[in-house]
Amino acid sequence: MSQQPHSLISEGKLVLIAVAGAIAAFVIAFIFISGGSVRHAEIFLPEKTYVTLAFQNIDGEVKLVGIDGLSQVNPTILMRTGDFAMELTIVNQDSVPHSFYIDGLNISTKMLQPGQTEVLTFYSEDEATYNYYIKGHEEPTGQIRALKVTMYE
Repeated sequence: MSQQPHSLISEGKLVLIAVAGAIAAFVIAFIFISGGSVRHAEIFLPEKTYVTLAFQNIDGEVKLVGIDGLSQVNPTILMRTGDFAMELTIVNQDSVPHSFYIDGLNISTKMLQPGQTEVLTFYSEDEATYNYYIKGHEEPTGQIRALKVTMYE
């Protein structure tokens, strides 16, 4: 009769140790991944505010009407300061050409023919109020207010 070598650890204990090790590895991996150490994409994407304004003839006067993001006539537009972009789309829904201008940012559209659209993307580093105009008009048409927004305010 041949004797088999006597193992110090039985098969049952070996399986128990393997299962406990696998659970511990899973817990460590879960903590590592959920703690933010592994990301395949940015969690916080740069914020952008979208507003669309349209030139429209209302009762014989040219106005800018909010058609996406706002629904007012000559609206006050709010945006955030810093790395937060404002994407402003200007559409000419009137029967004659118009141009749009933002004072203080020196941003304007080209002369938009009826049916044409232009997209303006801009930032404001500091809190400010900018007047916007329909080119050729002396009085401001409306305002853009850049506000600083923080988590704890």
